[in-house]
Amino acid sequence: MTRAERTIVQHWRGIAVVCAIVALFGISWATWHRIDADQAAADSRYAAAASEADKRGNAVSTLAGDVRALRAQVQAAGKKPVAPDPAKAVDDLSKRAEVPVPIPGPSGAPGSRGPSGPPGKAAPTITPSAGPSGPPGATVTGPPGPPGAAGQDGQDGKDGTDGTNGSPPSGWSYSWTDGTGVTHNVTCTRTTDSPDDAPRYDCTDTSTETPPPGNSGSSQGAGLVALWGVTQRRTYA
Repeated sequence: MTRAERTIVQHWRGIAVVCAIVALFGISWATWHRIDADQAAADSRYAAAASEADKRGNAVSTLAGDVRALRAQVQAAGKKPVAPDPAKAVDDLSKRAEVPVPIPGPSGAPGSRGPSGPPGKAAPTITPSAGPSGPPGATVTGPPGPPGAAGQDGQDGKDGTDGTNGSPPSGWSYSWTDGTGVTHNVTCTRTTDSPDDAPRYDCTDTSTETPPPGNSGSSQGAGLVALWGVTQRRTYA
C-alpha cells in the first residue's frame, strides 16, 4: 500500500465531508442561478407586456381623437355622423386610453395566516316529508301469450284404502199419497238399544184423508168437509 493510499484510509472521513460540502455548494449555486434566470425572464415578459399595453392605449387614444375629428367635420357640413361618440361607443374609454397602462406586478410572497373566525352556526335539521301520492297508473293489457305445449298423459293413481263402516241413521221421515187421496206422513225413529249391525226402527204413520164432496145429513143443509187421522205404529228391523 502506497503512502497516498494510507493517507486516504486514515483521513477518509474528512475527505468525505469536503466532497459533500463541495457538492452542496454546487447544487446551491445551480439553484440560485436558475432562480435568477427565471426572475430575469419574468421581468422581461413583464416589460414586454407593459410596452404592448402602452402601445394599445396610445392606439385607442389616437383612434378616439380621429373619430371625434371626423364627427366634427360631418357635423360642420350639416350632416349627421354615422359613427357614435367614442365615449358612448366604448365603456370606460378614459381608462382604456390611459398611458402607461397600470399592469399588476408579479405575485408577492404569501402573507401570514389571519386569525380564525368565530365558529359558524349549526345548520338546521330538515326532516324530509313524503310527497303526495301520484295518480294510479294506467292498466295496460298485454297481448296473449303463445299457447303452451300439449300436456303428457299422467300415471294412474294408486287405489285408495277401504273406508270405515258408517253407523245407521237415527231416523227419518217422509210423506206420500196413495191413489185414494190418502196422504201418509211417516216418521221413523231408531229403537233404543238396537245394535248397529241390526238396527230396528219404530215408525209412526199418520194418514189424513179428505172425502169427496156430497150432501150431508145435517139440519143446516151446508156441505161439510170431514178430516180424520189414522195413526199406525210399526216396527222395522
